Amino acid sequence: MIGSRFEKTKVLSFDERVDPASTALVIIDVQNDFALPQGVCGQVGDDISPVAPMVARLKALIESARKADVLIVFVRTIYDEPVLSPALAEQYQRRGYPNSICLTGTAGAEFYGGIGPQKAPNEILVTKHRYSAFWGSSIDRVLRTNGIRTVVLTGIATEVCVESTARDAFFRDYQVVVPEDCVGCYSEDRQKAALVVIARSFGVVTSSADVAAVWQRLGNGARNWQPEMRAQRALTTLQHKLEPVHTALVLVNLQSSFYGNDTAAPRTALIRTLPAIRNLLGQARRAGCLIIHARTATDEGNHIAPFISGFEPQGAEQVVTCHRFSAFADTQLDVLLRSNCIRTVVFAGATTNCAIEGTAREASDKDYHIVVPADCVSAPDSEIDLHAASLVNIGRYFGTVIASGGVVTHWEAAPAPHAEKPARYGTL
Repeated sequence: MIGSRFEKTKVLSFDERVDPASTALVIIDVQNDFALPQGVCGQVGDDISPVAPMVARLKALIESARKADVLIVFVRTIYDEPVLSPALAEQYQRRGYPNSICLTGTAGAEFYGGIGPQKAPNEILVTKHRYSAFWGSSIDRVLRTNGIRTVVLTGIATEVCVESTARDAFFRDYQVVVPEDCVGCYSEDRQKAALVVIARSFGVVTSSADVAAVWQRLGNGARNWQPEMRAQRALTTLQHKLEPVHTALVLVNLQSSFYGNDTAAPRTALIRTLPAIRNLLGQARRAGCLIIHARTATDEGNHIAPFISGFEPQGAEQVVTCHRFSAFADTQLDVLLRSNCIRTVVFAGATTNCAIEGTAREASDKDYHIVVPADCVSAPDSEIDLHAASLVNIGRYFGTVIASGGVVTHWEAAPAPHAEKPARYGTL
């Protein structure tokens, strides 16, 4: 089982869960169209009376966050025509909205009741275009680059945008906390039902007073969003990047259809990499790296060519089936990496100018460190110039390109594998 690499079942204490160093307060959709009588929701008959008292409590929690230097993310929704899908437009039509909601430049899109970001380095504005704050927005990048483990979700409406965001935050491996007195909607029944669902399946439901008490008790100190703390978390040497406990070896397309056989002259460049890949794989196994085999399935009948003899997955090693050049596209690769606290990905296999570079680019954009052993990747002989160009691209913009011996040397010197779980959050 993958879980045997670390102990994954520790239950955090409440103080650990809302530690101000690694927690973000997220304020969702506290905007006039959702809160004022003349706003869109008020105009169509929603009972907005619970909003004002909720916002009063939320203001107190925001002040507690400011005093504790907690990262604060203000999320606003904008539903202008270019981002309004037919499905969402139909939903708003059925609700009787006169012309969408929270349109750019309108009073309805403005924050309500004095809520909103100040000019402070720990206060960030994020714009979303769907119920969940994680769809089509920068929030995941904001959270992971600032070392956030826990999101405290507040705002409007509990059973729609707050719950949708809670679900997606949980799916992205954040701890979710919802202060029940700092979220609101237009129905007491829907409010209670949403909080039951969140508490049962996605996070912890508590009170704003309990959250604020922890922030006050723990006092001010280093915060993961601060530049000096971000610098401390950075992996600045190849030795640290390649520590097996947070490194994955991703083997790409080690299948017979890519490598042919020893007499296939057009693929001799690919075949020549196999001894180095075999050695790299053996050292990764001994060092305890996470190993993932990314294989390609053709569109015709979902045919999958077999792995090359000697490179088949062993034990708990994972297999990802790809239908595009990037091994991240519509696969569970990112889930495997995030779930196992991976910070660095080493790529080997075929082909450099397609699957290797495509996956490496996307991994870099997801904030993984990239290492490509040049003698463990290649392309068909007719594309060897493209192979060379890709290595230049990867080394210049996306990661580190070195000989496999440099990787193996670090793994040979690494201590024996152990079960201690690394600090996953805020380390990418």
